[in-house]
Amino acid sequence: MTVFPQIVVIDEPELIATYMPAGVVGKRRTGPRGGGPQGRHLVRWDRGYEDRPWTGTNVLMLHRPGDPYSVWSAWDVGDWRQVWWYVNLEDPWRRTTIGFDSRDRELDLWAEPDRVVWHWKDEDELAWAIGQGRFTSAEAASIRADGEQALDLIRRAQPPFDRDWSAWRPDRTWTVPVLPADWNVYDSAA
Repeated sequence: MTVFPQIVVIDEPELIATYMPAGVVGKRRTGPRGGGPQGRHLVRWDRGYEDRPWTGTNVLMLHRPGDPYSVWSAWDVGDWRQVWWYVNLEDPWRRTTIGFDSRDRELDLWAEPDRVVWHWKDEDELAWAIGQGRFTSAEAASIRADGEQALDLIRRAQPPFDRDWSAWRPDRTWTVPVLPADWNVYDSAA
């Protein structure tokens, strides 16, 4: 589990948008790592957490409630030049008393700022997760289909991609958010 504090920019029935500026400090589970083809999965959780800073980019995350993905737009911290787009394949966001919760589904997509050519990311991680019994082959096919659905939405300029997000900027009065003291003790919102 990894958690990052974010600022809610839009919270409407058709769109949730959150902003994660560079400099936020999140948390992730601790313990020996080494699982998966890139060795970044926990082998055993030791019941602890460590700080996990986000650096290098400012990120706007767009999520249509019910969709099994969010789409991230990232800008360079120094000059606000857009540097990448990302489709994070995940369970639909669930509202909690402190924000939103989801579960990553291993496979993702990324593109340069022009969003013309998209690349699958972490296909080896998804294959490993299938081998570990975390996903079935049918679930993996569904995850890939969800990625294709997201790309179709983006390519056809369907909401929220009927808007030019490249010009979006945060309110200058916003400060870098921090996790609440009880970040890991919450209930799902009704």
